[in-house]
Amino acid sequence: MNKPKHLLLTALIVGLSATAQAQVANGPWSAWNPSFNTQTVGCGSISGSTFSLSCSTASGEQRAERRYETFSTGSKQFQGTVRVNSLGGDRISLQQTFASDAWSMIAVKKPGTLYQVRGGQTLASYSIGSTARINAVCYTGSDKVVNYVNGSLVQTYTGGTGSYYFKLGAYRTSTGQGPVSVTWSGISFYQK
Repeated sequence: MNKPKHLLLTALIVGLSATAQAQVANGPWSAWNPSFNTQTVGCGSISGSTFSLSCSTASGEQRAERRYETFSTGSKQFQGTVRVNSLGGDRISLQQTFASDAWSMIAVKKPGTLYQVRGGQTLASYSIGSTARINAVCYTGSDKVVNYVNGSLVQTYTGGTGSYYFKLGAYRTSTGQGPVSVTWSGISFYQK
């Protein structure tokens, strides 16, 4: 029995979306769905995919984040689109990749720059209210983390060992303060 063309087209579209690939790094990659816990401390709050720090406190711990499950084998990739809705403060971490003895923190600072907290390297220019796609690829076998902004390689770190995990949200760095509102969308994870 022949199926109508619109049903075949729908099945093809569904099949293609189920095999979507990561945007960066050599594949093939397959979907990975890690669990996460939310973390709010101080004036941090989370509403859906929006993470906020409501205070201008420049001391103490202020965070609103998702911490994804720990992994210690294989290669894993985080992908997401971030929009800093408002930044009344300065120097707020948006995405983190942690290892036992090394870490990467991609943050935003005024007047509009994405930078690496560790070492202070500028990663990309950024306008408050616009979007940026962040990819972080972790190769546990070679203890390497590679960061991309809008599909462009911006940084490679080596030296982490042991277990790793990804975080996203809004976190006051040691030299930062709120208030800030950040929305994440298109969050995907891949593995190989």
